[in-house]
Amino acid sequence: MNLKQLNALVAVFEEGSFSAAAQRLNIVQPALSQQIIGLEKELAVQLFERTNRGVAPTRHGQRLVNHARLILRQMEIARNDLRTSLESEPAGDVIIALPVTVTAFLAPRLLAWLEQHYPRIRLHIVEGLSSESGHVVETGKVELGVNPNAAELDDVESIPVLREYFYLIGAPDLVGPETGDIDLADAASRPLILGDRTHNMRRVIDEHVVAAGARLNLRFEQNGPKTLTSVVDQGLACIIANLPMPLPDNRTHPRLARRIVNPRVQRLMTVAWPRKRPLSRPAERVRDGLITLMVEAARAGDWQADVVLPAEQMPALKNVMPNIVK
Repeated sequence: MNLKQLNALVAVFEEGSFSAAAQRLNIVQPALSQQIIGLEKELAVQLFERTNRGVAPTRHGQRLVNHARLILRQMEIARNDLRTSLESEPAGDVIIALPVTVTAFLAPRLLAWLEQHYPRIRLHIVEGLSSESGHVVETGKVELGVNPNAAELDDVESIPVLREYFYLIGAPDLVGPETGDIDLADAASRPLILGDRTHNMRRVIDEHVVAAGARLNLRFEQNGPKTLTSVVDQGLACIIANLPMPLPDNRTHPRLARRIVNPRVQRLMTVAWPRKRPLSRPAERVRDGLITLMVEAARAGDWQADVVLPAEQMPALKNVMPNIVK
């Protein structure tokens, strides 16, 4: 198996025909066919089957395409890293994962930070639930990400940055009439909508509720971010979640947020990356930006969390973040 074969495989998959793939790669079709035949002989599987519209991958072909894309992407990262290591300014593409609970807050700030400090870095953001963002970091589909469950992931390096607290959030008539902190047992008794137990946030909530001897009044169990938001907006249920930014006052559907206490529900937010893939120079700068913005937000009160950067990380980060690491 070699890079020419992998390039041929991805080209045939994306173009849907051998002729179009050969034209894209600027080679003759028989040569392209030989690349695929060689792969099939080596692996003893059929990679494509003919259809009325061209060719389609078999299940073995689809699996190999997924691996091929990762390998080719890693090769491109290596080329960019070596090329830009000779330059004074980091440059190149960086793919990161953000959980949906912090995307709206972090994404625009990170893009603006990079534009100011490293304009030659091109950022690509993959959004998803916390479990999804953890999976793409763990499997190496992205270079790094913000993850609340890094300790649950295999072969991942991480830096804990914040300890964030959970709030009961929803329509004022469901969350109130009182304001201020709310006991966990009281919060759990309100009508709730939460994701299922495959997600880190739900597991954290369940662990605290069981430990407190309380019980969830789970009215709806849904995983879609838009569904969760719309149900809360319509006043059908509350949600227990983190609070990475203040609730705006001009919402069409007002919300009230009360911090959960007795006990406090909390979790670590980390910046994580695959252990087997060293961060490229541009990815290191993006990591620095993420940590900088997360710490700044917590210290300003825009993210309801405490800063927990470990002491051993301070010397390494001080050079790139002098305003954050005192």
